[in-house]
Amino acid sequence: MDISNKTIYYSGVNALRLDWLAERYVKYGVLITFNEGEEDSNEVKYEVQVTRLKPGTEGQALFQIDRIGDVFVNEILPDLVADRLAYAAGKVFYPLVITVDQNGGFQTVYNCTEILKRWQSVKIKILNDFEGSLVENYIERMEKLLNNPDSIQVAFSNDWFTQTFFKPLYKEYGQHRTTESIYKFPIAKGFNVEGYITEEKLSGKTNSFGAIELLHNGIIKPLEDDLYIANRAIGNYEGYYLLHPKYRRVISVVSDFSYGAPVVSKVKVKITVIPKSGEEFDQDFELDTNVKGLPVTEMVMIDRQTSRKGFWDRLLNK
Repeated sequence: MDISNKTIYYSGVNALRLDWLAERYVKYGVLITFNEGEEDSNEVKYEVQVTRLKPGTEGQALFQIDRIGDVFVNEILPDLVADRLAYAAGKVFYPLVITVDQNGGFQTVYNCTEILKRWQSVKIKILNDFEGSLVENYIERMEKLLNNPDSIQVAFSNDWFTQTFFKPLYKEYGQHRTTESIYKFPIAKGFNVEGYITEEKLSGKTNSFGAIELLHNGIIKPLEDDLYIANRAIGNYEGYYLLHPKYRRVISVVSDFSYGAPVVSKVKVKITVIPKSGEEFDQDFELDTNVKGLPVTEMVMIDRQTSRKGFWDRLLNK
């Protein structure tokens, strides 16, 4: 049964709750574009696998992030020595295990000790594959970072994937399905701003292919002392999340960020689910209608005899 344009029933006061079973994983493609359309534009592309883990020793909600395959810079493998070195050294962080708060927001890196233990084997491979003063300096900086757990936390507080995917989305949105938060993103790191004051709007009905939509619109909130400065920092944030209609996990995110101080910097982050082999992205879409005596579920049935748009066409609503 088609579940497009159907009423969504939320618990509580329009509460969005994640239903992601332990040891289940989803793969995503990630594309990060810096200064799109400008002469200095660059893009980074890679794939990740996100797995919900069993709770930690103190009941923490845990997720594991694995890098899958290579990282591409401007559609090619890194060719500069500095880029290849950074990629090789960065492998020490994965698998990365993080804790999230009750709303799904990134909290901490959970496996710092394991990451440090991995470093020796990663370091040996780097020394075998690279040489020169650049390598020695990079290893020195990495070891300084790895020996300080707080530095690891800061590094992933400035990571575009974790700071876009693991936002505190799972909360009550109020009677009108609208709330407001202040979010910080890596584009404004090092600048004295409160963050982006963001209006969050949750859809009341599924979209054209049955997903839940969540819209973010934000502007830079200066520090109190800078409110009356004429040339204070400005910037905008727009986020468009598509969520699974039953499990509420992320299907796709497109987020645009700008920051001017006074030169404007722009970043676009796209994160999109990669369907399992032989499946479409909406293979398991269901709409939970077990509310106030309504039917338990309606399920999208894939009609193999009917011509359907492909995954990307339907996801992008073409």
